Amino acid sequence: MTYRPYIESLIIVEILLNILSDFGMLVKRLVPVILRNFVYPHVKISDYNLCTTCSTRSGGGQWEGQEVANSMELSQVVKVLDTFAPTSYAGSWDNVGLLIEPPQKKPIKKILLTNDLTESVMDEAVSETVDMILSYHPPIFRPMKRFTSKSWKERIVLKCAAEGIALYSPHTSWDAIQGGINEWLLLPFGKVKDVEPCEQNYDTRSPQQYTLHLPNGESDTTSLQVNQQSLLQMLSERSASEQQAAKVIKHEAKPIPGVGPGRVANLETPISLNEAVDRVKKHLQLSHIRFALACGEDMAGSDVVKRVGVCAGSGGSVLAGVQANLILTGEMSHHEVLDFVHRGVSVILTDHSNTERGELSVHPANLY
Repeated sequence: MTYRPYIESLIIVEILLNILSDFGMLVKRLVPVILRNFVYPHVKISDYNLCTTCSTRSGGGQWEGQEVANSMELSQVVKVLDTFAPTSYAGSWDNVGLLIEPPQKKPIKKILLTNDLTESVMDEAVSETVDMILSYHPPIFRPMKRFTSKSWKERIVLKCAAEGIALYSPHTSWDAIQGGINEWLLLPFGKVKDVEPCEQNYDTRSPQQYTLHLPNGESDTTSLQVNQQSLLQMLSERSASEQQAAKVIKHEAKPIPGVGPGRVANLETPISLNEAVDRVKKHLQLSHIRFALACGEDMAGSDVVKRVGVCAGSGGSVLAGVQANLILTGEMSHHEVLDFVHRGVSVILTDHSNTERGELSVHPANLY
């Protein structure tokens, strides 16, 4: 199909949130507004009536609209976003988080959400007098050596700074979380089970732990679980011979359940490839997709698709080791497609951004 670059912004959302003492409540207020409008962009602001009220908890566990303050500090917005989807969840190669912090401090009243921050979107942000841009793809990706008017990305950085507009990009951290974009891509296949990330994320935020075995007499040893600082301190207090006799075991980082790039799942009810293609087109609202049939496979076979793998954006490397009958992603190389079909895996390609957009079809609670 013909690639159609998406340069328009998804939607502008007024953020009118009270400064709360209960930070957990703050997460529940701001994140669903941002995420549901980002993942499901074809929704008008009026559909949410967010301009003057925000839901706050009242007595009896009910929710009702209340007048609230009309701004938040940038640090608060960033804290909410980082709590919802920690930047440590992103790929090591990615550039996520707060990318531009304006030198002039000002409250955040309006955020523009977009899939890609192009110059036309930047102009829209300026004309709408937004205070912050939340761009799914990071416009600052490779290192920049200078900021001039010759490159469109450099011009965007300069304009953000000049206009006092903050820039935040979540990218693959939103792909990795439970209830994120990749799980949304599983919806057209019906009820699924055994959902797992294609690659497992590990908890790298917790301090590294070690087990230290120290000699204690001729035959006994003392075993201690310590962090790196304590380990170095305890070893420094020992003699050279005791240091040589000591044994140090480094603990592996703990996996974070359900977090990681891509998703693979088993279908509760197997379907044909024809049915799978039709469902994907309907779910993504596309008239055409690109499809590669696995060698020796039958499009009309009623139970061909039993297991699927999905990855938003460009999923060739993430899906490479997946065992499935069908994979869905935005794009991959010609030779990657050939490798899949020769392994008996059919491939659906929809173009990059089409795997990152969609209608409001999932309850926002799934994105907490």
